[in-house]
Amino acid sequence: MTIPYPLALAGLALLLAPAAQAQTKLTIPQPSPTVKMREAFSTSFVELNYSRPSLKGRVAFGGLVPYGQVWRLGANTVTKIRFGEEVKLAGQTVPAGTYALLAIPGKADWTFILNRDTAQWGAYSYQQSLDVVRLSAKATKLAASQETMLLSLENVRPAAADLLLTWERTQVALPLLANPDPLVLAQIQEAMKGDKKPYLTAAQYYYNSNQPDLTPALGWLDAAIQAKPSYSAYYWKAKLLQKQGKKQEAATAANQSLELVKTDQNEVAKAEYTRLNQQLLAEVGGRK
Repeated sequence: MTIPYPLALAGLALLLAPAAQAQTKLTIPQPSPTVKMREAFSTSFVELNYSRPSLKGRVAFGGLVPYGQVWRLGANTVTKIRFGEEVKLAGQTVPAGTYALLAIPGKADWTFILNRDTAQWGAYSYQQSLDVVRLSAKATKLAASQETMLLSLENVRPAAADLLLTWERTQVALPLLANPDPLVLAQIQEAMKGDKKPYLTAAQYYYNSNQPDLTPALGWLDAAIQAKPSYSAYYWKAKLLQKQGKKQEAATAANQSLELVKTDQNEVAKAEYTRLNQQLLAEVGGRK
Protein backbone atom coordinates (compact mmCIF):
# COMPACT_ATOMS: atom_id res chain seq x y z
CA MET A 1 0.00 0.00 0.00
CA THR A 2 1.32 3.42 -0.90
CA ILE A 3 1.30 5.96 1.98
CA PRO A 4 0.01 9.35 0.89
CA TYR A 5 2.75 11.97 0.68
CA PRO A 6 1.30 14.37 3.34
CA LEU A 7 0.99 11.47 5.81
CA ALA A 8 4.55 10.40 5.09
CA LEU A 9 5.80 13.91 5.88
CA ALA A 10 3.84 13.99 9.11
CA GLY A 11 5.30 10.65 10.17
CA LEU A 12 8.83 11.83 9.38
CA ALA A 13 8.27 14.96 11.50
CA LEU A 14 7.21 12.80 14.43
CA LEU A 15 10.33 10.67 14.09
CA LEU A 16 12.60 13.70 13.96
CA ALA A 17 10.95 15.60 16.86
CA PRO A 18 12.69 13.70 19.72
CA ALA A 19 16.05 14.17 18.02
CA ALA A 20 15.43 17.91 17.71
CA GLN A 21 14.40 18.15 21.36
CA ALA A 22 17.53 16.29 22.48
CA GLN A 23 19.98 18.62 20.72
CA THR A 24 22.94 19.89 22.71
CA LYS A 25 22.37 23.06 24.71
CA LEU A 26 24.83 25.79 23.81
CA THR A 27 26.57 27.94 26.41
CA ILE A 28 26.98 31.38 24.91
CA PRO A 29 28.06 34.77 26.33
CA GLN A 30 25.29 36.66 28.13
CA PRO A 31 24.43 40.02 26.54
CA SER A 32 23.78 41.37 30.05
CA PRO A 33 25.85 39.32 32.53
CA THR A 34 24.29 38.41 35.86
CA VAL A 35 26.00 39.65 39.01
CA LYS A 36 25.51 38.17 42.46
CA MET A 37 27.55 39.97 45.09
CA ARG A 38 27.56 39.79 48.88
CA GLU A 39 29.68 42.24 50.83
CA ALA A 40 30.22 42.38 54.58
CA PHE A 41 28.73 45.54 56.03
CA SER A 42 28.33 46.61 59.66
CA THR A 43 27.50 43.43 61.61
CA SER A 44 25.98 41.61 58.62
CA PHE A 45 26.00 42.14 54.84
CA VAL A 46 24.52 43.71 51.73
CA GLU A 47 23.62 41.51 48.73
CA LEU A 48 22.96 42.64 45.16
CA ASN A 49 21.55 40.46 42.38
CA TYR A 50 21.20 42.13 38.97
CA SER A 51 22.06 41.96 35.26
CA ARG A 52 24.49 44.44 33.66
CA PRO A 53 23.43 45.93 30.31
CA SER A 54 26.02 47.60 28.04
CA LEU A 55 25.68 50.64 25.81
CA LYS A 56 26.76 48.97 22.53
CA GLY A 57 26.63 52.32 20.79
CA ARG A 58 23.26 53.26 22.24
CA VAL A 59 22.20 56.17 24.44
CA ALA A 60 21.33 54.93 27.92
CA PHE A 61 19.33 57.61 29.72
CA GLY A 62 16.74 59.41 27.67
CA GLY A 63 17.10 56.71 25.01
CA LEU A 64 17.28 53.03 25.95
CA VAL A 65 16.03 53.97 29.44
CA PRO A 66 13.37 56.72 29.17
CA TYR A 67 13.30 59.54 31.67
CA GLY A 68 10.36 59.61 34.07
CA GLN A 69 9.49 55.91 33.80
CA VAL A 70 10.01 53.08 36.30
CA TRP A 71 13.11 51.09 35.33
CA ARG A 72 14.24 47.67 36.52
CA LEU A 73 17.70 49.15 37.30
CA GLY A 74 19.48 46.73 35.01
CA ALA A 75 18.43 44.12 32.48
CA ASN A 76 16.29 40.96 32.52
CA THR A 77 14.56 40.30 35.84
CA VAL A 78 14.23 43.07 38.41
CA THR A 79 17.29 44.00 40.45
CA LYS A 80 17.21 42.70 44.03
CA ILE A 81 18.93 44.03 47.14
CA ARG A 82 19.12 42.36 50.53
CA PHE A 83 20.11 43.91 53.86
CA GLY A 84 21.23 41.66 56.70
CA GLU A 85 20.18 44.19 59.32
CA GLU A 86 18.11 47.35 59.61
CA VAL A 87 19.77 50.23 57.77
CA LYS A 88 19.12 53.77 56.67
CA LEU A 89 19.24 54.29 52.91
CA ALA A 90 19.28 57.92 51.81
CA GLY A 91 18.00 58.81 55.28
CA GLN A 92 15.04 56.39 55.21
CA THR A 93 14.83 53.43 57.62
CA VAL A 94 14.76 50.07 55.82
CA PRO A 95 14.19 46.84 57.81
CA ALA A 96 16.39 43.80 57.18
CA GLY A 97 15.13 41.79 54.20
CA THR A 98 15.12 41.41 50.42
CA TYR A 99 13.61 44.02 48.11
CA ALA A 100 13.21 44.76 44.43
CA LEU A 101 15.33 47.81 43.64
CA LEU A 102 13.96 50.02 40.86
CA ALA A 103 14.53 53.59 39.73
CA ILE A 104 12.90 56.46 37.90
CA PRO A 105 15.74 58.26 36.09
CA GLY A 106 15.67 62.00 35.48
CA LYS A 107 18.08 64.39 33.86
CA ALA A 108 19.16 65.67 37.27
CA ASP A 109 16.84 64.13 39.88
CA TRP A 110 16.34 60.41 40.37
CA THR A 111 13.88 58.38 42.42
CA PHE A 112 14.88 54.96 43.74
CA ILE A 113 12.23 52.49 44.84
CA LEU A 114 12.33 49.53 47.23
CA ASN A 115 9.40 47.28 46.36
CA ARG A 116 8.13 44.04 47.91
CA ASP A 117 7.66 42.17 44.60
CA THR A 118 11.06 40.52 44.09
CA ALA A 119 9.71 38.01 41.51
CA GLN A 120 8.67 40.51 38.82
CA TRP A 121 10.29 40.37 35.37
CA GLY A 122 11.66 43.79 34.56
CA ALA A 123 9.23 46.47 35.72
CA TYR A 124 6.30 45.39 33.55
CA SER A 125 4.18 44.22 36.48
CA TYR A 126 5.39 46.90 38.91
CA GLN A 127 2.77 47.91 41.47
CA GLN A 128 3.31 51.11 43.40
CA SER A 129 1.07 49.77 46.17
CA LEU A 130 3.89 47.32 47.03
CA ASP A 131 6.49 50.06 47.52
CA VAL A 132 8.31 50.01 50.84
CA VAL A 133 10.04 53.33 50.40
CA ARG A 134 10.95 55.89 47.72
CA LEU A 135 14.28 57.71 47.83
CA SER A 136 15.47 60.87 46.10
CA ALA A 137 18.99 61.39 44.76
CA LYS A 138 20.91 63.76 42.50
CA ALA A 139 22.74 62.53 39.39
CA THR A 140 26.30 63.65 38.70
CA LYS A 141 28.02 63.73 35.32
CA LEU A 142 31.21 61.72 34.85
CA ALA A 143 34.18 62.83 32.79
CA ALA A 144 34.48 59.44 31.08
CA SER A 145 31.75 57.10 29.87
CA GLN A 146 31.08 53.76 31.58
CA GLU A 147 30.20 51.13 28.94
CA THR A 148 28.55 48.57 31.24
CA MET A 149 26.16 49.44 34.06
CA LEU A 150 27.56 48.92 37.54
CA LEU A 151 25.96 48.78 40.99
CA SER A 152 28.47 48.75 43.82
CA LEU A 153 29.19 49.61 47.44
CA GLU A 154 31.89 52.25 47.64
CA ASN A 155 33.49 54.42 50.34
CA VAL A 156 32.85 51.57 52.78
CA ARG A 157 33.38 52.33 56.47
CA PRO A 158 32.49 50.14 59.49
CA ALA A 159 28.88 51.35 59.50
CA ALA A 160 28.53 53.50 56.39
CA ALA A 161 28.91 53.22 52.63
CA ASP A 162 27.58 54.60 49.35
CA LEU A 163 25.40 52.50 47.05
CA LEU A 164 26.46 53.68 43.60
CA LEU A 165 24.87 53.36 40.18
CA THR A 166 27.34 54.11 37.38
CA TRP A 167 26.49 53.93 33.69
CA GLU A 168 27.28 55.97 30.61
CA ARG A 169 28.38 59.34 32.02
CA THR A 170 25.91 59.25 34.92
CA GLN A 171 26.55 58.36 38.54
CA VAL A 172 24.01 58.39 41.36
CA ALA A 173 24.84 57.72 45.01
CA LEU A 174 22.60 56.60 47.87
CA PRO A 175 24.21 56.96 51.33
CA LEU A 176 23.89 53.80 53.42
CA LEU A 177 24.10 53.86 57.21
CA ALA A 178 23.86 51.20 59.90
CA ASN A 179 23.74 51.39 63.69
CA PRO A 180 25.75 48.40 64.91
CA ASP A 181 26.29 49.65 68.48
CA PRO A 182 23.17 48.10 70.10
CA LEU A 183 23.87 44.76 68.40
CA VAL A 184 27.59 44.66 69.20
CA LEU A 185 27.26 45.92 72.76
CA ALA A 186 24.61 43.26 73.44
CA GLN A 187 26.95 40.62 71.99
CA ILE A 188 29.80 41.83 74.20
CA GLN A 189 27.62 41.78 77.29
CA GLU A 190 26.55 38.21 76.57
CA ALA A 191 30.06 37.05 75.61
CA MET A 192 31.53 38.34 78.87
CA LYS A 193 29.34 35.83 80.72
CA GLY A 194 31.14 32.92 79.04
CA ASP A 195 34.41 31.18 79.80
CA LYS A 196 36.34 32.55 76.80
CA LYS A 197 35.85 36.28 77.15
CA PRO A 198 36.78 38.34 74.07
CA TYR A 199 38.65 40.99 76.05
CA LEU A 200 40.87 42.33 73.27
CA THR A 201 38.22 42.36 70.52
CA ALA A 202 35.71 44.08 72.80
CA ALA A 203 38.24 46.72 73.84
CA GLN A 204 39.16 47.36 70.20
CA TYR A 205 35.50 47.89 69.34
CA TYR A 206 35.11 50.40 72.15
CA TYR A 207 38.12 52.30 70.81
CA ASN A 208 37.23 52.18 67.11
CA SER A 209 33.55 53.06 67.63
CA ASN A 210 34.38 56.01 69.93
CA GLN A 211 32.37 54.81 72.89
CA PRO A 212 31.93 57.66 75.39
CA ASP A 213 33.03 55.62 78.41
CA LEU A 214 36.25 53.66 77.87
CA THR A 215 36.44 52.41 81.47
CA PRO A 216 34.99 48.94 80.71
CA ALA A 217 37.47 48.47 77.85
CA LEU A 218 40.44 49.29 80.10
CA GLY A 219 39.10 46.82 82.66
CA TRP A 220 38.91 44.08 80.03
CA LEU A 221 42.49 44.72 78.93
CA ASP A 222 43.71 44.64 82.54
CA ALA A 223 41.93 41.28 82.95
CA ALA A 224 43.55 39.99 79.74
CA ILE A 225 46.99 41.15 80.91
CA GLN A 226 46.48 39.58 84.33
CA ALA A 227 45.58 36.26 82.70
CA LYS A 228 48.43 36.41 80.17
CA PRO A 229 50.50 39.56 79.52
CA SER A 230 50.80 40.31 75.80
CA TYR A 231 52.23 43.14 73.74
CA SER A 232 48.95 43.52 71.86
CA ALA A 233 46.94 44.03 75.07
CA TYR A 234 49.43 46.57 76.38
CA TYR A 235 49.44 48.41 73.04
CA TRP A 236 45.66 48.73 72.98
CA LYS A 237 45.68 49.79 76.63
CA ALA A 238 48.09 52.54 75.59
CA LYS A 239 45.73 53.56 72.76
CA LEU A 240 42.76 53.81 75.11
CA LEU A 241 44.73 55.80 77.70
CA GLN A 242 45.94 58.13 74.96
CA LYS A 243 42.34 58.72 73.87
CA GLN A 244 41.50 59.59 77.48
CA GLY A 245 44.31 62.15 77.51
CA LYS A 246 46.40 60.16 80.02
CA LYS A 247 49.70 60.57 78.20
CA GLN A 248 52.08 59.38 80.94
CA GLU A 249 50.06 56.21 81.60
CA ALA A 250 49.80 55.61 77.85
CA ALA A 251 53.58 55.89 77.52
CA THR A 252 54.07 53.38 80.33
CA ALA A 253 51.76 50.85 78.65
CA ALA A 254 53.45 51.37 75.26
CA ASN A 255 56.89 50.75 76.79
CA GLN A 256 55.59 47.55 78.41
CA SER A 257 54.34 46.47 74.98
CA LEU A 258 57.77 47.19 73.47
CA GLU A 259 59.51 45.07 76.08
CA LEU A 260 57.22 42.10 75.46
CA VAL A 261 57.40 42.28 71.67
CA LYS A 262 61.20 41.89 71.77
CA THR A 263 60.80 38.18 72.51
CA ASP A 264 58.33 37.49 69.69
CA GLN A 265 59.62 35.00 67.11
CA ASN A 266 57.39 36.42 64.40
CA GLU A 267 59.60 39.08 62.82
CA VAL A 268 56.70 40.68 60.93
CA ALA A 269 54.60 41.12 64.08
CA LYS A 270 57.66 42.30 66.01
CA ALA A 271 58.44 44.98 63.43
CA GLU A 272 54.82 46.13 63.19
CA TYR A 273 54.17 46.46 66.93
CA THR A 274 57.56 48.09 67.46
CA ARG A 275 56.64 50.69 64.87
CA LEU A 276 53.15 51.23 66.30
CA ASN A 277 54.40 51.67 69.86
CA GLN A 278 57.18 54.02 68.82
CA GLN A 279 54.66 56.12 66.91
CA LEU A 280 52.35 56.26 69.92
CA LEU A 281 55.23 57.24 72.21
CA ALA A 282 56.17 60.06 69.86
CA GLU A 283 52.56 61.29 69.95
CA VAL A 284 52.29 61.29 73.77
CA GLY A 285 55.80 62.68 74.34
CA GLY A 286 57.30 59.47 75.70
CA ARG A 287 60.67 58.05 74.68
CA LYS A 288 61.07 56.29 71.34
